[in-house]
Amino acid sequence: MSLTTPARTKTGSKLLALTLAVGLLAGPIAVDAAPAEAATKKCAVKMSNSKPRQYSNTWVNVSKVGSKAKVETLAHYKTTKTKKKATASKKGKASLKYYISGATPGKKVSVTVTAKKGKTTWKCSTSFKPVKKR
Repeated sequence: MSLTTPARTKTGSKLLALTLAVGLLAGPIAVDAAPAEAATKKCAVKMSNSKPRQYSNTWVNVSKVGSKAKVETLAHYKTTKTKKKATASKKGKASLKYYISGATPGKKVSVTVTAKKGKTTWKCSTSFKPVKKR
């Protein structure tokens, strides 16, 4: 039994080379692209009064966020959490009012700020310490 190899022609070799080249150049048809990651930036925040008296108001003043971004603050009191929401101005500023009821005097209240617009998120934080009402 004899094995024979098919005869190669000049045209057949060129066709094979062309097919391989086209396949290499084309590459995969569908490529999985990683989703665009959301950008996280720093905002700026300051309390209007960092030592407010019990049963008074203080404002969380947020800046350096996107124009018309949705702003959310969360105050972490000793026994509870209070959330406030607002929309930033065209200049990227927002002021959220907190009424300091009978919060524990001298107990630090942390306030976290998150603002979002599109795929961008801004985060910052501040705190205040209520003082006893006179």
